[in-house]
Amino acid sequence: MFEHMAGLVSPPEVVARFDELFERRYPSTTPESAALVDRICSSSRAENQVAAVQLAAIGELFAYRLSRCSDTEAWVVDTMEAATAELAAALRISQGLAGSRLRYARVT
Repeated sequence: MFEHMAGLVSPPEVVARFDELFERRYPSTTPESAALVDRICSSSRAENQVAAVQLAAIGELFAYRLSRCSDTEAWVVDTMEAATAELAAALRISQGLAGSRLRYARVT
């Protein structure tokens, strides 16, 4: 009784409110949330694997186009531009994004 009167023990509503605020700021892991995070991680791994396959194919396309153009390094820039345009059209993406993917493919 004395603790309650002195304010040392909070009413149940106040404790519940603080618990709710804490849960919103620092949500606890539940089986449902853990399953969702697992699905997110699994789909992210699958997406990364598909992207790696795509980059490998882009690199092979560039090597193929370069081998058919010329043996001199002067043709590399033209081949990059042509391959970038081909990728952009095939994937229906911008020239900039296609160029970026081609650069990544050449680095890997």
